[in-house]
Amino acid sequence: MSTMETEETKSTEPIVDIENIEAVKPDESLNNNDVVETVDFTKLDTESLITSLQTLLDSTPIQSMKPHVDEAKKIFYDRSNDAYKKALETFKAEQNLSEEDEIENFEFIYPHTDDFKNVLKKYKSLRDSYYGDLDKQMKSNLKVKLDLIEELKGLINADEKIKETFEHFKTIQEKWRSTGQVPKSELDNLWKTYHHHVENFFDYLRINNDLRDIEFKRNLEKKNSLCEKVEALTDEDNLDLSFEVLQKLHEEWKEIGPVGKNDREPIWKRFQEATKLIHKKRNDHFEKRKESFEGNYQLKLELCEKVEQIDYSLLSHHNKWQNQSDKIKQLREDWKKIGPISRAQNDTSWSRFIGAIKLFNTKKNDFYKDLKKNQKDNLAIKQEIVEKAESLSDSTDWRETANLLKKLQADWKKSGMASKKESDALWKRLKKACNTFFDNLKKQQALEDEKLAKHLEAKQSFLKEVEAFKNTGDTKKDIESIKGFISSWKELGKVPRKNIKSIEGSFRKLIDSFFEQLDIDKAEKQDIQFKSKIESIAQEDDALKLSEALYKLQLEAKKCKEELTLLETNISFFKHAKDDNPMLVDVRKNIEKQKEKLITIQSRMAFVKSL
Repeated sequence: MSTMETEETKSTEPIVDIENIEAVKPDESLNNNDVVETVDFTKLDTESLITSLQTLLDSTPIQSMKPHVDEAKKIFYDRSNDAYKKALETFKAEQNLSEEDEIENFEFIYPHTDDFKNVLKKYKSLRDSYYGDLDKQMKSNLKVKLDLIEELKGLINADEKIKETFEHFKTIQEKWRSTGQVPKSELDNLWKTYHHHVENFFDYLRINNDLRDIEFKRNLEKKNSLCEKVEALTDEDNLDLSFEVLQKLHEEWKEIGPVGKNDREPIWKRFQEATKLIHKKRNDHFEKRKESFEGNYQLKLELCEKVEQIDYSLLSHHNKWQNQSDKIKQLREDWKKIGPISRAQNDTSWSRFIGAIKLFNTKKNDFYKDLKKNQKDNLAIKQEIVEKAESLSDSTDWRETANLLKKLQADWKKSGMASKKESDALWKRLKKACNTFFDNLKKQQALEDEKLAKHLEAKQSFLKEVEAFKNTGDTKKDIESIKGFISSWKELGKVPRKNIKSIEGSFRKLIDSFFEQLDIDKAEKQDIQFKSKIESIAQEDDALKLSEALYKLQLEAKKCKEELTLLETNISFFKHAKDDNPMLVDVRKNIEKQKEKLITIQSRMAFVKSL
């Protein structure tokens, strides 16, 4: 961390000599239309930060963009560095590397880095273009003003009437004022030269005091107006704004010609006194802000104590060290958010803070060094996992073996750290064994898919035959024909999963329509249709749907039993009634009905379970 320097620690000396005032830098010149509201990039995620910066770049004068770009760069690269460190620590932990181990094959690219760099590239291009054009313009302005000085020199020897000469002088003044900025290195000498020749001109005009006095009066009015503007700035709460405006007003002061000798000292004194008040107000503000240093200093000392008070005896395994590392990272972030402090306070607190963090890192490295000593057992576990996987690599028990290999892969992840070199070699063996089996599985699935596709073609062809069937009117014969369709359909085998619902639905719909046309007992028809539906579900190889069908039957059976229990309870109330009692007869009928229903449900449950 670099030594912190804050604007609050610097004091600004009052301006005491007008010739020593420096012009405002081109990118610091004030234009009320260019004032841009500050964006709080810290509250934006990285993608939104880039979008916001791009929007500012598209809508903000390039000379006003630097503070926004600098803030965005700081936040983006802080996040990028933190993400890199976190990824590196995770990589080291997974590879069982200590701080001293050489890191190989580690790559990390922070998301949106290219997008951010493209925005910066665009900013630099626009900035360079702007300041390049500005530099050319200032050099051009310098030449214009040097030519005006030469023109001004020539007025003294001009063959004109005094009034015409004075009008010529006024024209030169207007051109001078309307000409833009010049290079800073030429500014002071240029102004002195111009001022010198203006005074020479007025000395030349001594023969015509009226014109000179008129000009002195006009200049005095302009300087009084500037004094009023500076005095008004003392009530401005925005100190940065007032200071920038003050610099501009001083530049305007330079452009105004001389005043009468008796007015020169008083008007300058008035202008200077107002300037001093603004500087004093600004310096007092900075002095007051220094009072916050102590509070910020105490906050940083508290962060030092938090790191110093870590109980290392509680950090007994990898996860706890990782959690504590995350807390250290958060403390670093908290440190950055605390306001400014003095340089001496910063040196003291930072040395203490970073010293405590270095101790943490040393302890952490020691922990992982000790952990290596216990990795022999982990390596043995990994060896056993690999050998089991290799023994299964040629298995054709596809489903069971696939599940076993997945479990072995999960066991590998839980097996702990081991020597990187030996662990990598075992991992390659495990990967090869798994790939061998799953490649064979893919080939088997490809053959199975080809087989299912042929079944689909056969069923599509058979479906057309079934569609052509017409009931003969001979119920028994028609039932046999329909059952034959169902039997043949089952023998045609399974079809691809994506086609099951469509093809099976079409067949079941046809079969249901055939049964609807039959003149048979309703219960028998329903039973045949139920079994046809369940067999179609079975063809889909969807265990969940079969389970749902069985669950519904179980609920029906439960409800039926509850109804039977209730009816048998009710019949006990009729023990003294005659056998032909209508209510008793009705209850007995309901009992028989529920018993038959329960038998049907139980039969259907047995059928579903058989599949």
